[in-house]
Amino acid sequence: MAYDVHIIGGGLAGSEAAWQLAQAGLKVRLSEMRGSGETTPAHQTDGLAELVCSNSFRSDDSDKNAVGLLHDEMRRLNSVVMAAGEKARVPAGSAMAADRDVFSDEVQRTLA
Repeated sequence: MAYDVHIIGGGLAGSEAAWQLAQAGLKVRLSEMRGSGETTPAHQTDGLAELVCSNSFRSDDSDKNAVGLLHDEMRRLNSVVMAAGEKARVPAGSAMAADRDVFSDEVQRTLA
């Protein structure tokens, strides 16, 4: 199969880029180094968009915080990362935090 774009890296940015390009009608190939089950000291699964350092997306307050404003803008653009974050959301006060496994599974399900 011929692809319009080949994205190397299935982290947050690569997964989001693949989603946005596919939604724009391009044929996208997304390659992840851990796709056959490997792990690293930081990566514990072979899933896409694995949250490795923290499960927090920081503040979700778009009125008082630039990060929250970015979240709002990403939602308006139909972000796969933000949609998965909402489905995997766990209590974290005014921050947006996600269950790591649910988040990664949701990104993978959406991109499949």
